[in-house]
Amino acid sequence: PQPAVGAGATAAFVAPTPASRARSFTFAGVAPADQQAVLQAVDAARPEARRLIDAIAGLVTVRVASAGPTSAGTTQATPAGYELVLDLGLVNRTLGRRGIDRLVLHELGHVVEFALVPEATLDALDKGVPRGYGCDDGRLGACAGREERFAESFAKWASGDIGVDLSIGYKVLPPVMPLETWAEPLTRLALPAEAP
Repeated sequence: PQPAVGAGATAAFVAPTPASRARSFTFAGVAPADQQAVLQAVDAARPEARRLIDAIAGLVTVRVASAGPTSAGTTQATPAGYELVLDLGLVNRTLGRRGIDRLVLHELGHVVEFALVPEATLDALDKGVPRGYGCDDGRLGACAGREERFAESFAKWASGDIGVDLSIGYKVLPPVMPLETWAEPLTRLALPAEAP
């Protein structure tokens, strides 16, 4: 991802408003079949993850294009929200439906992090994710940054798929505890607000 500054839900990032919560994704020049592929990944997410995604969907513009020579997707903070660029063609050809689900949920995990998750919660979640092995290209495995560890772990939790034999992402190991236990702070964030 390429956030404007810092990481986590801070003033540097756009947070959901009542108006944005009433909207869904904006697809910029995206073919109907590609829109459906993105929506299928979201629909397949566990309900708690889906509630978090629904909270940020109105802030997200999705484009389908090449994300660069070393990425299948990117997330960029913008003044109005977040832009996701997804290389669905490449991922579909190489990894199929499972790869598309991981890509979409990973990139949406960045938006959930930036827009919703407080810094202290991010720190607590990160402590449950092992640093891994190796340091490929200075950014994978043990060298993956906190934002990538979060997005990878979010995608694993949201899909229930820890990624065995799935060669996409940052080589982040699954959390050291069951996914449901790791994600308890996210589940609490996903609870509907109590009426006053």
